[in-house]
Amino acid sequence: MKKTLQRYKLTLLLILGFVFSFAQNLPYTEDFENADNGSYSFVSNGKLFKIESSASADYAQGTFRVQGDYPGTGWKGLAIDNKYIDNDGAAGFGINPSFKIKSEGFNFTSQNFYLFLADYNLQQFPLIMPAPIMINGKENGTIIFTALYIPLNALMTNGYIQVNLKNINGIDYSNYSINELEISTSNPINYIGLDAFTWTEVTSSLSTIWENGVWSDGEPTATKNAILRESYPHNLTAKSLKFEANVVVPSGITYTVVNNVDNPSNQVVFEHGAYLMQQNDNAINVGNISFKRQSKPIYRLETLDWSSPVFGQNILALSPKTLQNRFYRYDEFANNWVANINAADIFQKGEYIAFRAPNNFNNYGEGVSKIFEGTFTGIPNNGFVSRMLTKNNVGNNAVGNPYPSPIDLKKLIALNTNLNISNVFVWTHSQPIVNGEFTGDNWIVYSDEMGWSDPSITSTVIDVGQGFIIQAENKLPGPLPMQLFFYNSVRVTANEVVSYKTKEDDKFWLSLKQNNEVLNSTLVGYKEGSTKQYEKTFDAEPMRVYPGIYSMIDQKEMSIQGRGAEFDEKDQFDLAIKILTAGNYTISLAKTNGIFTQGQSIYLIDKELKKSIDLSKGDYNFLSGKGYFTNRFEIVYKNSSLNTSDLNETNKLNVYTENHTVHIQSTEKLKSVKVYNLEGSLVKNLASLNTFETHFDLSTSTKIYIVWVECYDSSKISKKIIVK
Repeated sequence: MKKTLQRYKLTLLLILGFVFSFAQNLPYTEDFENADNGSYSFVSNGKLFKIESSASADYAQGTFRVQGDYPGTGWKGLAIDNKYIDNDGAAGFGINPSFKIKSEGFNFTSQNFYLFLADYNLQQFPLIMPAPIMINGKENGTIIFTALYIPLNALMTNGYIQVNLKNINGIDYSNYSINELEISTSNPINYIGLDAFTWTEVTSSLSTIWENGVWSDGEPTATKNAILRESYPHNLTAKSLKFEANVVVPSGITYTVVNNVDNPSNQVVFEHGAYLMQQNDNAINVGNISFKRQSKPIYRLETLDWSSPVFGQNILALSPKTLQNRFYRYDEFANNWVANINAADIFQKGEYIAFRAPNNFNNYGEGVSKIFEGTFTGIPNNGFVSRMLTKNNVGNNAVGNPYPSPIDLKKLIALNTNLNISNVFVWTHSQPIVNGEFTGDNWIVYSDEMGWSDPSITSTVIDVGQGFIIQAENKLPGPLPMQLFFYNSVRVTANEVVSYKTKEDDKFWLSLKQNNEVLNSTLVGYKEGSTKQYEKTFDAEPMRVYPGIYSMIDQKEMSIQGRGAEFDEKDQFDLAIKILTAGNYTISLAKTNGIFTQGQSIYLIDKELKKSIDLSKGDYNFLSGKGYFTNRFEIVYKNSSLNTSDLNETNKLNVYTENHTVHIQSTEKLKSVKVYNLEGSLVKNLASLNTFETHFDLSTSTKIYIVWVECYDSSKISKKIIVK
């Protein structure tokens, strides 16, 4: 039972968005009134079913059978009736009842049924503690679906609870073609009565062959197998799929298969952007299939972060021109990447491998960037995948999409209720490496409560081959292992739109730009459950403080921050800015939600220059030298308390160049002058000036510099100058 309950946790969700109609027949509700009392079989709508369960000393054919000794105690969905299936006489303390309804010679789907649940003294739920009801749908002994029904707050009629297979935990199990429906539970529920069994006959599966541009027996469906003897460049839905020729599936096409996919010996290639969806977690695929994956344009020192959609792909063979010591796994304990890939290593299911671009790609600034295309070849992954996780440091574990179709990150988090998944990090290729350093933050961060740190991303879909890092803790008591579970329930099509919110949160995104290129963004919001203190559920630290902008909590940099259940116009917080190269920068309000779309101002305070600007009305442009600044900028929502001055606006400072000489004149006494080049190096430093005017020589070659001036009245100003 422990193993069975664990399996439930793995299969709590099944795939959404694929509702297949078996319209050949109409649903029929069996109330067992015409069945023989004590019988182990019944005829329903002209079809024979058997009742199977474990035998006992008193019941050699099994403890469950048709019961008719207690008239007026059954339920057929509309009124009481006289017959039903139960294990009366065999219910005893510690006995975990289990039985199946098995069809003879045909498949069916089941829409709902009613259960009477009690202990061996017939003390009924909800007077007894509820136990999970395990429901397995099988076909010839193979599990097609597993659902768990926990009768919490269930509506009861005449002592019966309706089990609606169309909606268990938000999932529809009513369209799976099976020939066995197995129901089991555990102590304290020792007695089960079943009545009003609603089912629909499914016509036997047929096969249709695609050849010479036509289907031999019409298009395939969820109840009809498909065989391809040539390429089929259209979306396809089939019960099973077999390749009997070399096939290329073009980009934008999705093959949706309920059960297994077989490719005995042919060359089958899914181009980048073509997907294979599967429904049955227990389907076993046969034969190798290739899936192509393309990167964004990248340079030689950039990193690809991929996970294989197939089993059997050698890691080093994916990019043979990448140096072997440039393939990495992530070490959670060290919280860093480790080059420990051996020549024979293959991608494990759900494993995230990072690797540099091929060694013959161009360096940044020495040619154009290139698209890298890798090909994964192996048996397509399907169904259950488990990844062991650890938390010896901050809990950053590298995992990846294991399937040849996209997955929904929000569904993955919901599936893994055994984990506290606080943040998810996904690597982008938006910022290159220059002089050995990344010019911005390539990690975008996701919080299930707050969303993405990048305002341009609204979807929670993770594409094929994408690796990502989850920050997790184990909710289960030790020493139980911490595992991340994948099932087909998390798979989606590329264009599937998933909407989860009914109310828009009050939040906004700030971006830092250099030369109109976004270095990174940070998200700040007000949401029920959050506070101004650090909480993993709502607040996300960056993977590392790369050049960019971050909000602050208690001197900690945040990519995402929740600041309370409701917006507070008296709230204020600091920003941290990391600058790699001196130059012109821009802080902009990239996106707003909720109250911030309704006219609420967001003021940026530049404490060094004693300036304020309403970001809801325009961007803030400023000059900066290289460095990390945590005390310069602040966000407030009320401007009435500000008392600012701007040296530029009041013409208190004049900076100009003449014959390679820089002249500085001020109405306030100058305290110090620092000059930086655009690489961030300090080229001139004048301290303790105590004068209203100064001048100095710079290089004779044409260069751009940033001049920082500090006066004795504590005012500061920066200016860009060109020396010729």
